[in-house]
Amino acid sequence: MRRSKVEIIADILRSTNGTGATKTQIVYRANLNFKLASGYIKYLLRKGYLVEIVENNRKIYRATDKGQAFLREFFTIIRELDDLFSMESLL
Repeated sequence: MRRSKVEIIADILRSTNGTGATKTQIVYRANLNFKLASGYIKYLLRKGYLVEIVENNRKIYRATDKGQAFLREFFTIIRELDDLFSMESLL
């Protein structure tokens, strides 16, 4: 099943939440290739959903407050949709 762009963004933000992640970790955690991950990371940095920090000569990406808010809203919507679709099956 193909993931939507919003799902990919959520996977990237989830993989960088907390302690952060390198690009390689994002690629593996979000199941992306490097080219696709690079494009999404650039977009998320530009929009303020990610921040880039250099630690021990490595670039670490972390979800910002804005990125964390996106994740909370995303999962709220997913739960609501799950409830809606399960309710439809009862009708």
